[in-house]
Amino acid sequence: MLTIGINTNFDTEKKRINIPNDYINCIIRAGALPVLLPLTDNEDIWRAMVDNVDGMLFPGGEDLHPKLFGEEIHPKCEEIVEERDSQELFTYAHLLTTGKPFLAVCRGIQMVNVAQGGTLYQDIPAQYETTIAHSRSGEGANRAHQVRIQPGTLLHQVLGVDSCWVNSRHHQAIKDVGRGLRVNAISEDGLVEGVELESGYPGIALQWHPENLAAAGDAPMQRLFDWLVKEAGKRA
Repeated sequence: MLTIGINTNFDTEKKRINIPNDYINCIIRAGALPVLLPLTDNEDIWRAMVDNVDGMLFPGGEDLHPKLFGEEIHPKCEEIVEERDSQELFTYAHLLTTGKPFLAVCRGIQMVNVAQGGTLYQDIPAQYETTIAHSRSGEGANRAHQVRIQPGTLLHQVLGVDSCWVNSRHHQAIKDVGRGLRVNAISEDGLVEGVELESGYPGIALQWHPENLAAAGDAPMQRLFDWLVKEAGKRA
């Protein structure tokens, strides 16, 4: 059976990893075995994590440290787990050397953008003028706003739609797009909602939470996880 590695969140109070079940169930519905990747400080283990799975999922979670894109911490910046930053940036870079596919969600898209040399709005309400409430914590699959899917992109090919309603649970977002990235989705207020690699590498990064929408029966969102597993099978 194909395996998809899922990076995990870290509960700093209870000192344990965790991951929402919707990510796990989406991978299972797509026909693969989800493998939870623990937080550690061992680079050999980080490398082995990538080498021993067929694809990767970078999920949502804590804020990245702004020093990674050359800024001081903004007062509205929230919890930071630098150990997770180090591990995910390493595993992402190593993943790109293997050709294995990835799907990056919420924090995941921010990590990909920073890894490619881009920057972030540390707090949308404080740094970006918009009438959309992007940080709707606890709303799960509730649709918050629409996004336009850019024609000719991998995301457009996978979803098969020109626009869609998405949920929204993020207070940070892409500011300057990283090198080698192509925008594939844009919100109604102009914020970047998705990117992929210009090289055609099999990777999709999204700002919304497709795992919640897929759990609520949104077929195009489940296609993202189906695509991830299908791509993983091509390289297994």
